[in-house]
Amino acid sequence: MQKQASGIQRKLVKVMAIQLGLISLVTLLSVYGAAKVVENVLIKEALEGEAQFFWQHYEKDSQFKLPKTLNLTGYLMDTVSNNAIGIPSEIAAMPVGYRRADIEGTQPLVHVSEKFNKRLYLVFKEGQVSRLALYFGIAPLAFVLLIIYLPAWVSYMLSKRAVSPIVKLSKLIEQTKISEKSDIHLNFSAIEKNANSEVLTLLGAFEQYASEVEQYVQRENNFTRYASHELRTPLAVLKGSISLLSKHQLSEQQKRIVSRMKPMILEMEELLEALLLLSRNQKPVISEEPISIALLAEQQLTQIERLFEDKAIETTVHCPSQFKLRVPERLLTICINNILMNAFNYTDSGEIRVEIDSNRISVSDSGKGINKEALNRIFEPFFRADRKANDVKGFGLGLSIVKRICDQLNWSVTISSELEKGTTVVLCIN
Repeated sequence: MQKQASGIQRKLVKVMAIQLGLISLVTLLSVYGAAKVVENVLIKEALEGEAQFFWQHYEKDSQFKLPKTLNLTGYLMDTVSNNAIGIPSEIAAMPVGYRRADIEGTQPLVHVSEKFNKRLYLVFKEGQVSRLALYFGIAPLAFVLLIIYLPAWVSYMLSKRAVSPIVKLSKLIEQTKISEKSDIHLNFSAIEKNANSEVLTLLGAFEQYASEVEQYVQRENNFTRYASHELRTPLAVLKGSISLLSKHQLSEQQKRIVSRMKPMILEMEELLEALLLLSRNQKPVISEEPISIALLAEQQLTQIERLFEDKAIETTVHCPSQFKLRVPERLLTICINNILMNAFNYTDSGEIRVEIDSNRISVSDSGKGINKEALNRIFEPFFRADRKANDVKGFGLGLSIVKRICDQLNWSVTISSELEKGTTVVLCIN
């Protein structure tokens, strides 16, 4: 069974989720990148500018005051005496450069520079800057995301509304069970309300298809009814004529002819019933009592041997034990009969072997065989592997009927063959 594909609505949700996820990811990466730019570029440049400003004034006035603001604090140490009084120990030993420090649970940015045997420490606490970035960066960004998400949601709702008639149509068809007695015309009124032109075109095509199928079924039913009547009438006439003929004084040769005609007429009646049963797609009748498969095969083999008395064919039936199954007797008879008829038709001389094992019937012959190209088409109606052979009777329907019966009853039939060596047909009754 083919794996069930995901629905259109699920795909729309997946597409929207992917889009919003990518937008959110790009936004987060942008915020992170902006934070790194602020930290590594803007703040660093600002601290370097503060340090340069201080040294310019310190060169002129050694009493110039160190920076002291809400976020920026400056410390100055004499590198000759290494006097670090008043300087946090966490930054006193830091070399010249720009890095973060760990001071009493905080991690401020520290810029260290050195001139005139003095070392300047500029400690910047970015907490206030982060809050400003939040107010003036993240908040507008969240507003922008909201503006992006809103159209995306509107697009999703519009797309969902556009495909909803298709989803409803799919559910309606899935819930509808078609049978010979059900109405194949579906009620699309609920779907037509919000349907666009493409969906309306699809619904119209469904309606047209339903009408054509209904007409086809009606024609088939009429043909089956008429064929049943017209074919049964001549068979009944033949059957009555044979019955009357058998009451007259007949020669031995005439008696043999009549005895051969009786089972053939009976077989034609059963074949007609089976074909009509298949054409009406009715459930076959299972036999109440188990049927002996070997006995049924031997009966069919005996009847067919009478039709091919002029052929030097040796037949054998191999059955380890008498298997009995509850199966549709008529349909199984048709299957065995057609398989055996094919074996006799395409075997001029040699052997036909029937093997029965549990639910498996195998018929092997030593006849002409079938080439690979013909073997691929062997179940096609009216196809015959050797149409030029005048000695082969039939219309090429036997195996197609067998295949149809097997498909309906969940049986299986397989054929293997080799040119000039013979053919083997295996019928498995499940």
